[in-house]
Amino acid sequence: MTEQIVIVINQIIVFTILMLIGFIAAKANIFTKDALNFLSKLIVKIILPALIFSIVATGVTAKDFLISGRFALGVIFCFSLLILVGVVMSKLCQLEGKTANIFVALATFGNMGFMGIPLILEIFKEPVAQVCISVYTIIDMALLWTLGVYLCSRHQKSSNSLSAVKNMINPTTVALFSAFFVNIFQIPVPVLLMNMISGIGGTSKYLTLMYLGGALAYVAVAKVITKPSIFVLTIGKMLLMPVIVYLLLGLFLPQTPRTILTIIVGLPSMTTVAMIATSYQSDVEYATEMIFVTTLASIITIPIISVITSRM
Repeated sequence: MTEQIVIVINQIIVFTILMLIGFIAAKANIFTKDALNFLSKLIVKIILPALIFSIVATGVTAKDFLISGRFALGVIFCFSLLILVGVVMSKLCQLEGKTANIFVALATFGNMGFMGIPLILEIFKEPVAQVCISVYTIIDMALLWTLGVYLCSRHQKSSNSLSAVKNMINPTTVALFSAFFVNIFQIPVPVLLMNMISGIGGTSKYLTLMYLGGALAYVAVAKVITKPSIFVLTIGKMLLMPVIVYLLLGLFLPQTPRTILTIIVGLPSMTTVAMIATSYQSDVEYATEMIFVTTLASIITIPIISVITSRM
């Protein structure tokens, strides 16, 4: 077994334990729905922005970003492929309206903040990993708050593009572009302040995964098994797509960025999509159920993809 597979399996074990703690806490009424809503806001508005700022502002040079063009093209290619496959699968599953829109959004956006970043940082210690995370996050955030909002709100006649642009101004994007500004112009950040920001961001893996476990405790499992489209997306997005992407990316990306992007493509559906769906009265129940299944499935699928790609 390669070192990468061992690290992946170890991290998945840690992820599982943390989600189990959150699940038990919810069942014990420690994580009530109100408490989870508060924790979600804390993670999205403070912890993830701190994590992204600490990654982008330190250990990555402007030169690194300038030579990351091929990876950016790889990210755009993967998003295009995920959108296309999402639309095709929704048609095959005969989904319509809100549910079809949410299906495409969940097929497109992976849980980078809650699971992807902690996993990638554990596997890859070289600076290129930080560059890949930064470049991916820029494109991911831009698409999430435009295409993602559009998919979650297109059923509303009153929805417009201006609201999507406004939503792009949020703590995560502010942290991201602030870090770029600090990095490019080599603005010194006091060590004490950077250590504090890094420390806050470092709690991401623990709090986000306990949050996920707590959120999963409130999903009605009986309803999930009556919706085959959920399992179609799980297999398509988390098993087939990573293998296809890994093969295609080998044509123009070096091994490390290629592997990082393959891991990202195979991540479970993004939790933030459910939050956006709630804001626009879309099919929140379906989004939550999909996140439930894909998150649990990732405990098995991520190691499987690691094994398959290591042998290719």
